[in-house]
Amino acid sequence: MKFSHRAAILAVITCSISHPAFALHRTPMRALDGYRCMALDAPERVMMDFRHPVPLQSEPRDDAPSIASALAILPVATDAPPTNGYVRSMTLALRPGWVSTRWLKPYDAVHPGMTCTPYIMNDGKLGFVFGRTTQ
Repeated sequence: MKFSHRAAILAVITCSISHPAFALHRTPMRALDGYRCMALDAPERVMMDFRHPVPLQSEPRDDAPSIASALAILPVATDAPPTNGYVRSMTLALRPGWVSTRWLKPYDAVHPGMTCTPYIMNDGKLGFVFGRTTQ
């Protein structure tokens, strides 16, 4: 069986691209202005119900279509008051949506001594930067 240089180069490229060390390293690029971190703080029966997760909805109303499951930590708009018991948020892909205030608490109330800032990451998606509060 003859092995060509072209096949060898293709094999090296394929192996190097698929190697985990070459995966894109996510880094924060800029803070997501106008948003702050909130945390889902629902009872365990709600958080563990994988068939009916807390939804991120397309509109601020109970019967609006769900666009995704709400994140455990999510950005909430600071420049818009709640509407019908919902606040503006977004998915990891930055798609806007609405989440019920029923299970939301400020991030630092759920995680005392910790800070959270929503960021746009180098891959263009939502991310968070966590830290500790200074005394």
